[in-house]
Amino acid sequence: MSKLIKYLSYILFGLAAIITVAFFLNKEGMLDTFLGYAYILLGVAILTAVGLPFIQMLRNPKALKKMLKNILIVIAVVVIAYFLASGDPLPGNLNIETTSSTLKMTDTGLIITYFLFIAAIVAIVGGGMLNLLKKR
Repeated sequence: MSKLIKYLSYILFGLAAIITVAFFLNKEGMLDTFLGYAYILLGVAILTAVGLPFIQMLRNPKALKKMLKNILIVIAVVVIAYFLASGDPLPGNLNIETTSSTLKMTDTGLIITYFLFIAAIVAIVGGGMLNLLKKR
């Protein structure tokens, strides 16, 4: 791992820890900061997830077909999660105005997280099983 990425990881982890502690100490005042930081990290992740394969694609044009297939899979997962999302508010007293579209997008994000969690578990267990079978 290059030193730049190593130090950048330390800085981002430290900043996330500070913002998280500040959020739990003052939830009302730090909500916008917490969400802003989350949006910044989301933007960096999207740029990295799109930019690095694009650079690799320019080096290897055959990778375009694989990248497009992966993008279609991601779009399909997001669409399925969006249609599974109910958008109903949770019972509770948050004193925050929410719209049905905000609730629908939040539910979509949660369902995508569930899908990815299940896929990760299946990949871990399935990979372990395949390794066991190949070693025999």
